[in-house]
Amino acid sequence: MGDKPLIERMFKDGSKDGKYFGKYICVAPFETREEFNFTLPKGKGTDLWINFLFNLEDKGYVVQKVSENLEVSPVDASYYNLTQRQKEEMEGRIKQGLASVSSAVSDYELLAHDLRKYEELVKIIKTGDEHSLRAMFVDEVDISTGANAIKSIVARWPTIISDFMTVGERVPREEEVDKIKDELKISRAEAVILSTKQRLYNNWKSIFIPEVENRFRRLIAQRNSRKKSIEEYKNWLKPLVARHRLYKEGLSSSEAARETLTTPYHSPGQAISTNIISVVAWQPIVGIEPRIGSLNINELIKSGIDPYDKFTKEKLIFNEYKGLAKEHPWIMKDREWVDKNVKDITNPENGWMKENRLYYVFLEVTNIRIVYRAPTGDEIEDVTFKTKNWMVSQNALLVLLLKLKSLQEEFDREMNQLLGVTSEENISSEEEAGKIIEKWEEENKEKKPKKFKELKEKFGNIKTRLSKIPESLGLDFAFSRFGPYEHNFDDRLTNMYLPPLAIDFYRPHVVSYFLKEVGVGK
Repeated sequence: MGDKPLIERMFKDGSKDGKYFGKYICVAPFETREEFNFTLPKGKGTDLWINFLFNLEDKGYVVQKVSENLEVSPVDASYYNLTQRQKEEMEGRIKQGLASVSSAVSDYELLAHDLRKYEELVKIIKTGDEHSLRAMFVDEVDISTGANAIKSIVARWPTIISDFMTVGERVPREEEVDKIKDELKISRAEAVILSTKQRLYNNWKSIFIPEVENRFRRLIAQRNSRKKSIEEYKNWLKPLVARHRLYKEGLSSSEAARETLTTPYHSPGQAISTNIISVVAWQPIVGIEPRIGSLNINELIKSGIDPYDKFTKEKLIFNEYKGLAKEHPWIMKDREWVDKNVKDITNPENGWMKENRLYYVFLEVTNIRIVYRAPTGDEIEDVTFKTKNWMVSQNALLVLLLKLKSLQEEFDREMNQLLGVTSEENISSEEEAGKIIEKWEEENKEKKPKKFKELKEKFGNIKTRLSKIPESLGLDFAFSRFGPYEHNFDDRLTNMYLPPLAIDFYRPHVVSYFLKEVGVGK
């Protein structure tokens, strides 16, 4: 058997007698884990599912789809051919788009290569590296003069190359023979040669530097143009690839393939199609407090408890054994992405979480829709709804919503890999190029010592190791019940929170809705 899903692992430690119950809550009453099976005329099951989703949103839930797959038997020729034709058409358009973007990426990489070379030249110019410029002149420009090149007359004046470099250090603009002779204490004949090379060098430099800077900026513009083209291709292909993903075949999963081999309904001789959709929905929950006739919550009052605290980070998110990092290990190296999405999720304007709610109802629903077509032409629709209803604290909900964001991020990364797009380059605009040049111009300034930073890092490592000692001794378990959330399961949780979970949410929004819509009990 495979690993348990994230929410099941959280349930183990966040429920009654759980190791961290009180530091977060993840409770699932067993009576809310049910299956509803209805056999209906074709189309009625789909209507029931769509209306159910609309009803959840009308009742205040935020609804998000987690996964979907489709499997169609070839015996159902009309439906099978339709889905296959649409899938093949999309695959052809994706291949065509990938061919176009491949050309754009190749141009982009060539421009990036040229830009890196010119970046080195601009850095030499802006940092005032006269030695490197003169070396470049000697090796690549002056050498073309043949027998008159500096390198060709070293046999007569062995120190002429170093003398040419010294001229650049002492009198870089001087071109008079006598002054060069007196400054370097050399013969007049050598001074004449150096004076000639100095004039050639200064003339070359006056042409070379502006041309390099202009070319540098033109390369940035061209590179940005290619980058924009790639972004446009990506935006064009993304919905196409996402739509193609909706046609994910059910048998592509090894687990689904094994189940299909043993199910009595799937047969190569039957016209049958299966569509499985999983969604999650959530909204805040308020417990029943005793001796209060009416309870009005002020939306402006915050709870004062940070859902993204140290415990949540260490135990529920950045934990490679039980946390979110177990399923999405890349978040361990991309904590900035986690911080950014935590701000996005907890922002009340986005509607995913509220600042003044500590507890939420979290509903998981899987719709297994099977359509049978008899040889007589009659069709029926068999739908099975598997439900799980949870009560979770705000930090547990934050982790579950981060998982949804992780799935979205992984789709974006797959798109980038598909398109051959590498990581962002440092240079993205004319303004940023100016900032880079300004940074280079300041490189010659004295840098601050790094000893304090090194000591701070060493202290941080020691602090991290010390913080793990209580966990290794089991002391974190001893104090885990004194978390910021409810930790009295038998009294407060069972009497004040779990009843409304069933009475106000699960029963009316799920059970009663399904039974009423299909006419059970009439």
